[in-house]
Amino acid sequence: MRHNSPLQKLSRYTPWCLLIVLLAACSDSDDETGAPPVVLTPMDTYTSVDERTSTLYVKDLPGSVGNTFESGHIPIFFNLQDHAVINAHDAEGAWLTLPEAKAQDNSWDVCFSGIYNSYITFNNGNIEATPGYGGTGKGGMVVLDALFDELDEAPSDEAFDAFMAEQTSSGWHDFPVGHKGWYFYSLQSHIMSAISGVTIVIRNGDGKFAKLEMKTLYLGNPESPTVNTPTPYFTFRYFLQEDGSRNLSTR
Repeated sequence: MRHNSPLQKLSRYTPWCLLIVLLAACSDSDDETGAPPVVLTPMDTYTSVDERTSTLYVKDLPGSVGNTFESGHIPIFFNLQDHAVINAHDAEGAWLTLPEAKAQDNSWDVCFSGIYNSYITFNNGNIEATPGYGGTGKGGMVVLDALFDELDEAPSDEAFDAFMAEQTSSGWHDFPVGHKGWYFYSLQSHIMSAISGVTIVIRNGDGKFAKLEMKTLYLGNPESPTVNTPTPYFTFRYFLQEDGSRNLSTR
């Protein structure tokens, strides 16, 4: 009778052992990544929702398109709860300047202003140099070095006050020096690049908190935009906590 050697016996089971190890490794990898794939449900032309986390994804929302650095860009006012721009538009779809009285009410939460609408600010009637100054808004903003998915709680009111005492918007990082921005701007390529790991926390006029992550201002969110890529087209995601608490967990 022929007897197999120990090595021959082991070789018969090696493929199965490798498969088991591979499956175990994949399982561990899934556990480490945590969340399942994002499935988006369209809500309107520009907005979709991840119903599992109630995170809203805005893609290619037109800003003050057609304007230039020289002509300036019309401030765009956005309502987080309605996921909509509140500016009126003309017959061709271009946004119109918001009347001052409307900018001073509580109908908006975030304003995209400045060059290429790249500066984000909040609605607070008590803070000069903000679009809602003189109005009824009580909103605020803090810019944090935190991953969107890992930010579980809005900062304290003291943290909001401290940030707003230093700056009233977030745009080009470190310009001027110390400015906490959400993008880098290259003086060589003249391209804006969103900074990974930056999350903007918004307090709206109703005292509700939201977290927001900007992705790009370039149409189609290209990997390598050029100076000829159409802009500004907003792509970002955000989560608004409807119950008024500071809980911003989307895990």
